[in-house]
Amino acid sequence: MTGGRERVAVVLAAGKGTRMASDLPKVLHPAAGRPLLAWVLQAARASGCGRILVVVGHGAEEVRAAFSGPENADLTWVLQAEQRGTGHALAQAEPWLGESEATVLVLSGDVPLVTRETLGELARLAETPGAWGAMAVAELAEPGSLGRVVEGPPGQLRKIVEAKDASPLERAIRLVNAGLYALKAPAIFGYLRRLTPANAQGELYLTDAPTLAAADGHIIRLLALADPEESLGVNTRDELAQVDRRLLARLFAGRRPA
Repeated sequence: MTGGRERVAVVLAAGKGTRMASDLPKVLHPAAGRPLLAWVLQAARASGCGRILVVVGHGAEEVRAAFSGPENADLTWVLQAEQRGTGHALAQAEPWLGESEATVLVLSGDVPLVTRETLGELARLAETPGAWGAMAVAELAEPGSLGRVVEGPPGQLRKIVEAKDASPLERAIRLVNAGLYALKAPAIFGYLRRLTPANAQGELYLTDAPTLAAADGHIIRLLALADPEESLGVNTRDELAQVDRRLLARLFAGRRPA
């Protein structure tokens, strides 16, 4: 509980991970000796989240079984029976959070390099007077397929544009969405209900919810990551090897990974 608001994590872990070329659910692939999801849960706990909701879909029972021990008694499992995008995934948590005055840290189960310091700072920014939420961003020389972040006033979100939907001018922007958010419940769920699949993927994008909130005049603060690789998601075996090396380097350097 921080500033009168409960701090809750919602971890999106329903993806199939097709490019991993494996029947194992993506979030169970090991990095530095532990499943990807374990590193994310560790960071969420260390940042002060009293409750953690894990949204599962593909391989749901296998994921739950892998985290069935007493040390995971703080987990609530939320089923996304049909994968319709990240916005749809977060919306599945509404029955557990819809009436809560909470700061919701929205994380991905395949981003094991995220640290407790970043999550704590995201939550702090979202809880500052006048703020509606916060999100992490990174400046990249080659943004590639990552969503572009358009600033309004300095340090505040104007909108997020997915790369596939971006104009040539927007694709030239190097500030990208790092996929880490701190959003206010219950207000976020009202915006999730407004999402439509009018985009190149035909999905309900989570990114459209803060864009809608910003358009309504809400302040969403931007947290620039000192280490952009902290937001690296694992979609391929090459990326898995990359985060494995980074986690091992942290361990060998005597730094706690979360």
